Amino acid sequence: MKYYDQHMHTYYSYDSEEHFENYLPLADDKFLVTTEHLDFHNPYTGYQDDSADYEAYAAEIAKLNETYNGRILKGIEIGYTPGDRNEIRDYLKGKTYDVMLLSVHQNGKYDFMQKEILEQTLEETLEEYYSLMLAAVTDFKEANILTHFEYGLRLYDVTVADLEKVEPLLLQVFKKAVENNLAFELNSKSMFKYGNAHLYEYGIELYKEAGGTLFTVGSDAHVAADYEAHFVDMFAMLGRHGVEELVVFKNQQPTMVKRP
Repeated sequence: MKYYDQHMHTYYSYDSEEHFENYLPLADDKFLVTTEHLDFHNPYTGYQDDSADYEAYAAEIAKLNETYNGRILKGIEIGYTPGDRNEIRDYLKGKTYDVMLLSVHQNGKYDFMQKEILEQTLEETLEEYYSLMLAAVTDFKEANILTHFEYGLRLYDVTVADLEKVEPLLLQVFKKAVENNLAFELNSKSMFKYGNAHLYEYGIELYKEAGGTLFTVGSDAHVAADYEAHFVDMFAMLGRHGVEELVVFKNQQPTMVKRP
């Protein structure tokens, strides 16, 4: 099995207009999995609940798979807040996915990518963000991949030294993630659009220190042009850190594949 991108979106996500058909020619003979947003009380959309129409999503994939030999898989990106945990679980009941991403995007008041976050100091945000992430990996151990671990810091100028100040808390996050078999994602948007590759150099080693061995790379594409963006660079970074295998998920079951 070849490694395939495990973080991308289509028009089933509130912030994308892309279609499966535009990704498929880029995937060659590999599996294609989209990971559509689940964000309750989303600050970006006036606190509305943003979720994929699961029945329509599953039906479209089933129809496309008649033509594409079952290559299209189902995925979800769970946007976690403690206040939404019950609604998230209610939404997930009776639904099946091949891969479940776990993300922290907001704190119940605003998204960490909204300028309001800058009313807090970096130190306050670090403590808040990783406390929320610890709650997420504790609550949703059935998830498969912990995504963009620095999402909440993107509006700040953050150094590795800044992360080291909250290393005990971040190490707790990673230990719980490892305990629950969550993979650590290298996110190309984080690393190259937002310039946070240096934080991933640190994050890889801290996740390994926590006992982690499961790694993924994801483009976080919202348009087909970003499919597998910077994968060569991310594979090379993992190689520098001695990571020779990546994990892929199908039916939420992990398979280790050789790092391309």
